[in-house]
Amino acid sequence: MRNAFVINMSHTFHVIDAFADTPFAGNPAAVCVLAAPAEEQWMKLVARELNLSETAFLHPIEGGWSLRWFTPTVEVKLCGHATLASAFTLWETGVLAPDQIARFHTLSGWLTCRRTGEWIEMDFPAQVPELCPTPESLSESLGAKLLWVGSNGMDYLVEVADEKALRALKPNFSTLAKLPVRGVIVTCRSESAEFDFLSRFFAPAAGVNEDPVTGSAHCALGPYWQAKLGKSDFTAYQASERGGIVKVGVRGERVRLRGQAVMMSKVELLA
Repeated sequence: MRNAFVINMSHTFHVIDAFADTPFAGNPAAVCVLAAPAEEQWMKLVARELNLSETAFLHPIEGGWSLRWFTPTVEVKLCGHATLASAFTLWETGVLAPDQIARFHTLSGWLTCRRTGEWIEMDFPAQVPELCPTPESLSESLGAKLLWVGSNGMDYLVEVADEKALRALKPNFSTLAKLPVRGVIVTCRSESAEFDFLSRFFAPAAGVNEDPVTGSAHCALGPYWQAKLGKSDFTAYQASERGGIVKVGVRGERVRLRGQAVMMSKVELLA
């Protein structure tokens, strides 16, 4: 029996573990470098097919690259790990020289990435959270007492008592998905001298129950902990099952995020 679909052309995707220095850690993202813009519906279908927390599509434009990010269900306005993965792919495949800055035009404006030794530094907009009323179901949905609740218009950010409470969270994703935000960032101070703070990120409304490592969440976490701790540079750990380290520097209305990356696989999509 012949195939029921017609193969038009192949597209190569590189799968990168972002915010990781070893395989099978951090947050995997698929990156597709295109010669020209692709149809939005095709990108949505591909992201659903690959079923990673993010699939990135980029193509050259004047001054850099156009970059769009898709979860398995929606397009998002800001994504850190897939931006890091996109820059890493351009350098690793020789499209950009290692000393060239990767410049991306996105739904959140221009974002830049540069290599600093073994790390990749991204320049992102700060997403400062402000104190807000606690949604009626939020504490119950997370299963924890909340010390502080704020919003940056994209996500809720909440602080819990300690690392034990953070790691023990078993959210009700069905009720979290009903909140009028992309997701919920949960944070606490670190009990280890190695890190300043820990976090987890839940985004069931965007098709990702728990994101392994979320660069964009640190655009809110950095300013939040800057106000609490009185400093501007942090080493943070996202305490998901895979886990990942994010170095954060708050610089006024911008946040500099640093992470590492590992290339895991190359996938050829035949549709």
